[in-house]
Amino acid sequence: MERGIYFDAWYRDEHCFHPSLPMRRTQMVEDLKDYEATMLVWSALGGGSLSLSYLEEEAYGEVPQRLRVYGYMNDREFIRECDKHGIKVFGVVFEVQGWEFPAEISEDETKLLGLNILRGEGKKTWYGLREFSQDKYPKLFKKTFRDYFPDGLYNSEGEPVTDLWEECAARKWDGTAVHASWVEVMGNEQICYQMCRNNPVWRAYLKKIIEIQIDAGVHGVHLDECELPITAINYGGCFCKDCMKPFSAYLKERRQLGLLPAQFADTDFDAFHYGEYLQANGIDFPGPNRGTVPLFNEYFRFQMKIMTGYFKELTDHIRAYGRSKGRDVLVSGNFFHVMHQYMPLQPEVDMIATEMRNTLYRQAYWYRYANGFAGGKPMTVVENPYGGIVPELLENLKAGRMAEQFQLMLLEATTFGCNLSIPYGGWMGNTIRDAFYAPKEPTMAVQRFLKNYDHLISNVSGAEIAVNYSYPSYWHRENDAVGDDGDQATMLSSTVNKDVVMPFWDIIRQMSKQHIPFDVVISDDGELFRDEFTPERLSAYKVLVLPDNDIMTARQLTTVLAYLDAGGSVVVYGRLADAADEEARELAAKVLAHPGTARSEEADKLYGFVSAIKDALPDARFQIEVEGAADIGLHPHALPNGDVAVHLVNYRFDQEQDRVVPAPAAFRMRMPRRVKGLAVHTLNAESVQAEWNCQDGYLTVHLPALPLYALVACSVE
Repeated sequence: MERGIYFDAWYRDEHCFHPSLPMRRTQMVEDLKDYEATMLVWSALGGGSLSLSYLEEEAYGEVPQRLRVYGYMNDREFIRECDKHGIKVFGVVFEVQGWEFPAEISEDETKLLGLNILRGEGKKTWYGLREFSQDKYPKLFKKTFRDYFPDGLYNSEGEPVTDLWEECAARKWDGTAVHASWVEVMGNEQICYQMCRNNPVWRAYLKKIIEIQIDAGVHGVHLDECELPITAINYGGCFCKDCMKPFSAYLKERRQLGLLPAQFADTDFDAFHYGEYLQANGIDFPGPNRGTVPLFNEYFRFQMKIMTGYFKELTDHIRAYGRSKGRDVLVSGNFFHVMHQYMPLQPEVDMIATEMRNTLYRQAYWYRYANGFAGGKPMTVVENPYGGIVPELLENLKAGRMAEQFQLMLLEATTFGCNLSIPYGGWMGNTIRDAFYAPKEPTMAVQRFLKNYDHLISNVSGAEIAVNYSYPSYWHRENDAVGDDGDQATMLSSTVNKDVVMPFWDIIRQMSKQHIPFDVVISDDGELFRDEFTPERLSAYKVLVLPDNDIMTARQLTTVLAYLDAGGSVVVYGRLADAADEEARELAAKVLAHPGTARSEEADKLYGFVSAIKDALPDARFQIEVEGAADIGLHPHALPNGDVAVHLVNYRFDQEQDRVVPAPAAFRMRMPRRVKGLAVHTLNAESVQAEWNCQDGYLTVHLPALPLYALVACSVE
């Protein structure tokens, strides 16, 4: 498994200023070696959303001799140093960000005397995408706009671009630009607009950023905010010309297919502008209940479709340009909370870096969901300062407290099949004047353990139960649940609308509480992306859970019937294909009538539902059953050689003692083959003498004192 580092390396006790990251030093590489890093995300060459000239300065700029004393390097040199130690560096493309900074320049306009942080020197002005695209200060950097685009840039209407910043900005219905307010540091003059990737001018510009990064030697390109312009929806956009014109064409196609509400039967879509329609009718967008906004669902589906195509355009460009330079360049994307809008993008990346919208101390069920989303691809999860525990944790860590709580967070992710990155100057938002650094010694202990026992860590669980996340059943519910929360709430958020019925999340949360191993299998809508919901995929499971899937395709239900006929068991909670087409409803009736199907109504509540899953198993026992009410988390890892490793975390962190309190733990696990040997490995090499036996197909293990974490390695015959 990858050991990722969230490598912004922003300064302690200073704001985290996008988009340019601090200069790198050789000491940082030494730290990365100590952390056993295999890859860095958000780690280099971010300044393209300020200007291409500035980006090249980051890559190749001459480092003042005075700074060489302390090992400072430009980003190209930093990438080379990481390469020597097998550390993959991903350049970051801040796709949605378009910047303008207050600046101070010399009287002859040849030097930047101040940028963002000013000292009252020289002439005060602005520098960013606007000035770059206008070649306003051609002597500030080695290259100008015309060096990159000799023939200029032209928009979708054939007009020459005279202001890249204004041309590419996402727009509200009244035409005003949408701000990327989460990165504009409070109290500073800086301005960041959200850019719209549907604009061909912005895609051309992003491709040039990518080329500069690859030329500078990055091992991979990380496309941040890869869902744009969907990002803009929470902020009242996007209604730019390159969204509105294709949306009107999309609506015409949907009407021809009979898929639009009757009220739009006679609408002249050639003259239709969605933003003007909303404004004329006094409709708030997106509003607290998006499902009631006319055409909102159609607009969201349109943006999903178009953004998927343009994302692929960029990922194809990354790979093609890399090959033209004789290298295979990896592709990553920030899949944020790995929710529905990112599902069509997953096939296009080599690895996933997710920003985990709400970082909590305990979230085993979310890690199981994220593992299912990744579908076997490498993933690293980075901590997010908004809506979770990171600000509180940072203050405690700085005060020398909660180191074991931090270790517990890292190892919980490993236990449940994910990698939680190490924050190295991680982002702390636009109000907190600090960066998130991990305590070094406790972090090194975890990272060295993960490296030493990597052969006992797997993102494959060997679980007997699969829980289906049905994209068509849940995407509209997810939208309604988050409402108009401008901070992009998720199912982990305290602000989520609890009135929206979300059985999938309730079920996997309950299963995690009861220590029931499961995998998440995602199914598509038959249009936006292709899933792996196939008989071959499902054949590994004894039970398939369908949690209130009101929409399923005929292909998926045919797969469920094949799974049942092959001896599998299905547990249906709530509805099944009630809102699907006639063919799917007929197949759903066959699924419900099949002797291998058990049905649990919502009125049965979740505890009864979990009992229904147990009853559906061949011997009415879960794969793992924990003795008593131990406050632990555990999960099996299926290893390539057929062995099994059970990972356990002890959640009993005592704040007064500032440590995890050891406690007894015992579990019983169904084994496909007899166990011939068992070893317990702990984080701090504590001696834990496990009592165990294996008979009648079950392994029983008792740990008299479970420390913070234990890895139970089972060798099978």
